[in-house]
Amino acid sequence: MHDVLRAALEPVLRDLRRTQTEEPVVYDSSWANDLPDQPAAMVGGPTGARGVSVLLADDEATRVASAADQVQEYVIESLLTAPTNWPPCPHHPETHPLEAHVVDDVAAWVCPRGGGVVAPVGGLSSPGT
Repeated sequence: MHDVLRAALEPVLRDLRRTQTEEPVVYDSSWANDLPDQPAAMVGGPTGARGVSVLLADDEATRVASAADQVQEYVIESLLTAPTNWPPCPHHPETHPLEAHVVDDVAAWVCPRGGGVVAPVGGLSSPGT
């Protein structure tokens, strides 16, 4: 797997581990037709898989936010053991997940209803902390 893609995926995989959500297997794949400026891989498990990719031309924060968004979609749609609002918004835990955005040049989990930045991607807390 391309080092840039691996670096973009690591923070969101760390958040999955910290929130005790099943971590998908990440494996190389050429689903993006081996575009030299768009390294790709697959994330998957027993219930399905999804392609993830980043653009080398993007800055690091944008790549991390993009990877987080793609992995989040996989988790919500494919992992039967994960909540359908992963990661849950601490301000509205029963209604929606956080969204990955770039805020002040940092990839961050943000409340989509105006609650602001909750944590940088890769910085979610363990449950109960």
